[in-house]
Amino acid sequence: MKILSRLDDLPFRVSKGDRKIIACIRAHLTDIPRMTIREIAHASGTAEATCTRFVRKMGFAGLSDFKAALAAEGAELGRYLDRGNIRNGETPRETARKLLSANVIALEKTQDIITDETIDRCARLLIGAQRIAFIGLGYSGIIAQDSCFKFLRIGMNCIAPRDNHTMRMLAAIMEPGDVIVAISHSGETADILATVDIARARGLRVISLTEHHPSRLRSASDVSLTYIAAETPLETGSIASKTAQFFLVDLVYTEVLKILPPSAMEKRIRTTAAVRETKE
Repeated sequence: MKILSRLDDLPFRVSKGDRKIIACIRAHLTDIPRMTIREIAHASGTAEATCTRFVRKMGFAGLSDFKAALAAEGAELGRYLDRGNIRNGETPRETARKLLSANVIALEKTQDIITDETIDRCARLLIGAQRIAFIGLGYSGIIAQDSCFKFLRIGMNCIAPRDNHTMRMLAAIMEPGDVIVAISHSGETADILATVDIARARGLRVISLTEHHPSRLRSASDVSLTYIAAETPLETGSIASKTAQFFLVDLVYTEVLKILPPSAMEKRIRTTAAVRETKE
């Protein structure tokens, strides 16, 4: 049972003591599996009974099970962050192994936090929209362009503006019920947030695609798609984050195709043939 990916969106009422324990878990992730309940209570500033209740609310029979699951996640996270230990003197194959590991784990961890309800709601919002705008800047803009291209080829009315002025203008003239898909790794990109504010004032629906942590963009969205692919200071726009973004977009795209009538796939075939003809 996963722990870390659930801490931002727990299915129970979070008490003041629970919040202290959550902060302690994040601050002492690798230490808690070796700590006694008395030590955890002391470190979190709570009572032992509070710790026991929290563990049970998380779905574990007891502290031992909780610590075992947390230790396994900590080990996996350490393996994921191993890419930050890339050294100047290592061989390209060593670096390749670390980067591959980072990508595989990013996808595995992202899959763990996906819910059927979220993907289905995204698909149905897109299908119900008269117009869809995919927005993003920098590396996220590349994802927006690719996403627009993908949905356009099955006959959906899509656009992916490349500059912040066009994004804001589109948000101002789109109609209620249309959809903005806002892509930002941090969820804090100022121009994206400004566009979303305009969109919400117009009654547009907002789907966000961000890293899995609290952000203003997630809070402003009707539906939030999230992935787990942390970036180091040297890896802004890292392959792991882009891979996770592409993965989620592909998942929603596939769900849309499953819901739409066969004519959507026929359009996909025709557009593929049209592009092939231009190449020849």
